[in-house]
Amino acid sequence: MKRLSAFSAVAACAALALAVVAPVGAADALPIGDCADPQAATDLSQCDFSRQKLAGKKLRGARLAGARMESTDFRQADLRDADLRGSNAKWANFTAANLSAADLRDADLFHAIFDDANLSNSKLQRANLFGANLINAQAPGADFSGAYLKDILMEGIDLSGGSIRNCNALRGVFLDARLVGTDLSGADLTGAAMDSADLSNSTLKGTRLTGATLRHARFKGANLDSADFSNADLWDANFERATNLDDSVRAALAEPFVVRKR
Repeated sequence: MKRLSAFSAVAACAALALAVVAPVGAADALPIGDCADPQAATDLSQCDFSRQKLAGKKLRGARLAGARMESTDFRQADLRDADLRGSNAKWANFTAANLSAADLRDADLFHAIFDDANLSNSKLQRANLFGANLINAQAPGADFSGAYLKDILMEGIDLSGGSIRNCNALRGVFLDARLVGTDLSGADLTGAAMDSADLSNSTLKGTRLTGATLRHARFKGANLDSADFSNADLWDANFERATNLDDSVRAALAEPFVVRKR
């Protein structure tokens, strides 16, 4: 009887452990979605939505990881918390879409459009955003670390508290961008257009801004440790309380771009 009781106790513990673990797996598993009628919180990773019109679709929490979405129309779609990791969304149109907390890591977003979109707290690490448009996008807390941002248009974007750490943003356009508290460490912004950008309290450790245009830009309280401003246009830029100013900053401020002989 004692042996039977001991066996029963072990079996009961095992059953309890399975009961605790099972719901976790179940929570991660989404029902397979219908590619012809995509819905929120379904697994659509097997779908090919290329060139389809999904404007205004409610796809919150949907799994689109690895899906094909070339030239897809997602204007004003609800993609909050959606999983788009590794998806192919070249030339896709996300104008005014809600991608808050969406996961777009490693996605191919070549020339995609995110104008007026909500990308707050989204994950875009290592994404390919070559030539993409994010004009007036709302992206506070968004993480673009390691993303390819060459020739990107981020005019008027709000990326406060976010990151473009270690990004290639060669010739990127950040006119009037709000980059307050943003981490730009290690980013290459050579030739970038950043007139009137607000980089207050931002971190620019090792950031390359060679030849960038930064007229009227604000660097109040920014950390400029090893940042390179060689040949940058800093006309009327504000460096109040900025720390670790490099000699390249002092040289650019002492000799405004407009009076240099070219």
